[in-house]
Parts: sequence; structure tokens; C-alpha cells
Amino acid sequence: MTIFTDEEQALECVVTDAECSWKKNVIKIENGYLVSRGLVTNVRIPLHHVDTVVYSMNPKKPALVPGLKIIGKGVILAEMDISAEYIEMVQDWLLQVVEKK
Repeated sequence: MTIFTDEEQALECVVTDAECSWKKNVIKIENGYLVSRGLVTNVRIPLHHVDTVVYSMNPKKPALVPGLKIIGKGVILAEMDISAEYIEMVQDWLLQVVEKK
């Protein structure tokens, strides 16, 4: 799957059942764990602990980069800064994965 910007320039974001990747970042399901690798962050979270995924922007930071929060049992398990072009696609993919668990 590829998404486009206003400039009609293609931004590659590849989504499969077990993986979501963009630029040099990968988030995937591996042996029951949610694993991320790349510039975003490196995390390894048991998938059964994840309840939901939300994102927000902090206007107090100098750069408006959305923060994706992986939440389980009322606790933030991981936080990832993902550019605005990809944040919704990554969040949608993660929510689909959480629903399937």
C-alpha cells in the first residue's frame, strides 16, 4: 500500500498482516511480540499486554511530531515519534493487530 502527499510524491508505507514498514522503520508481529526496529524506536512488547494505541501532538515541543503511545492495562508500554505522513496508517495497522489477538 502506498500513500500520497499533496505534492503527488509517493511515500512508501508497506502494510501486510504481520508487518508495517516505512523508510527505515519496521513494526512487526514476531512470535507473539510486537517488535519495532529502526529510527523510531526499538521495542519488544508481548502482544497480549497491548490494549490500545493512541497518538497525540504536543504543541509545546519545537517540532510538531506526533507521539504514538502503545497502552496496556492503563500504562504506556511504549512511545514512538512517527512523522505525520505515516502516523495514522501505523495506528490503524496496530489497532487491527490488537483486535486480532
